[in-house]
Amino acid sequence: MRENSASRYRFVIEGVMCSSRVSTAVVTASIGPLLPLIMQELSISRGTVSWFISAPQILTVAFAVPAGILASRIGLKKTFAIGSFLEAAGIIAPLCLNYPMLLVSRVLFGIGLAITSPIAAGIIAQWFSRKETPLANGFNTALASVGQSISRFVTIPIAAALSWRGTLASYSALILITAALWTIMGREKPALPPDNPGTPVARSEPVESPGNMSTWQVLRRRETLFLAFSLMGAFGLFFALSSWLPTYYYEVFKMPLTQASSVSAIFMLGGLPAGIVGGILPSRFGFRKPILVVSGIMVGVMGIACFIINNPFIIFPAVALYGFFAIVYMPSVFTIPMELPGMTPRTGSLMLSLALAAGSFGGFMCPIIVGYLADFTGSYLPGFYGSCALSLSLLIGGLLLPETGPGARKSVRVTVAAEKTAE
Repeated sequence: MRENSASRYRFVIEGVMCSSRVSTAVVTASIGPLLPLIMQELSISRGTVSWFISAPQILTVAFAVPAGILASRIGLKKTFAIGSFLEAAGIIAPLCLNYPMLLVSRVLFGIGLAITSPIAAGIIAQWFSRKETPLANGFNTALASVGQSISRFVTIPIAAALSWRGTLASYSALILITAALWTIMGREKPALPPDNPGTPVARSEPVESPGNMSTWQVLRRRETLFLAFSLMGAFGLFFALSSWLPTYYYEVFKMPLTQASSVSAIFMLGGLPAGIVGGILPSRFGFRKPILVVSGIMVGVMGIACFIINNPFIIFPAVALYGFFAIVYMPSVFTIPMELPGMTPRTGSLMLSLALAAGSFGGFMCPIIVGYLADFTGSYLPGFYGSCALSLSLLIGGLLLPETGPGARKSVRVTVAAEKTAE
């Protein structure tokens, strides 16, 4: 356990991290329900509005790794503050009278999101012990799912009262408040040696010490590439469905827009138990890898079930189960880079930055592909099916990643002890 990990101030840090995750999730989830209103008022096509959906994802690709490098230079606190204030750019939505201006606000939000997502994981790793880190990440993930679900339920009624511009501005004000709180209350613990006791999993190459590990050495590690590949297809499917399902249900299944938004909120709500389970299971059993592998199988299957048949008895369970498996692996994703041999919270944040950048590239491409294919073919299905196929990257990457949890180290120690006894 890290020195001073029992400090009570870690709960203050966790409170601000929760507020950040929830407010960001509310903004992110509101875009899907608002798409028909935006397209109608600005007279733009599905393909054109897809860039508004995907802008944060492509900005994460461009800025996630530079954000990790910046954090290694100026510290996690300052970097997170910069990202948080950029995330609040949507507060200018009422001033955005045309699509290019609106897209600029979305670009700024995307840059901020690229900064805060990996840096938040590094902050949690600084303040919490190895055993507590999956629980903290799981709790934050669960609360983010709550924020997404609430957003899907209330966005259309709020837009009816305030307009879609007023809705985006109101949600962005929540992020601005959180950014101010972090500026006042945020702290960064002094750098400490990593607490990786025990025998690490077998490796084919030496591990650089944290103090000597360069940015290039972090980015070229096999584990970085495997984690990045895992997230690419899984994020692509998640953003494709979360962005287009409300419009798909509205246009194809002829649901009222409010009902379509509420139905799609169910898979956001599925993230609540997923975040909790995804935090408890790794902490209890000491394993991370099996959660990624099982999720890699289920997200594609449940994703297809979300749109294949217009039957409430199929749609409701499908979107709930998809939401569960699309989120349950995330606490492990945020934990694995911090547990690898030779990693510190800052180098782990850099590794996570690249993985999230790859995931965001998938999240950028898939909604755009779905939108343009729907324009060209008149059907959302080709894009949806393609996104489900790409989600298999989570299964493949999960199989390739090493196990980093204490359960794996315990197994290695038992095996070594047995071999010595046999000798």
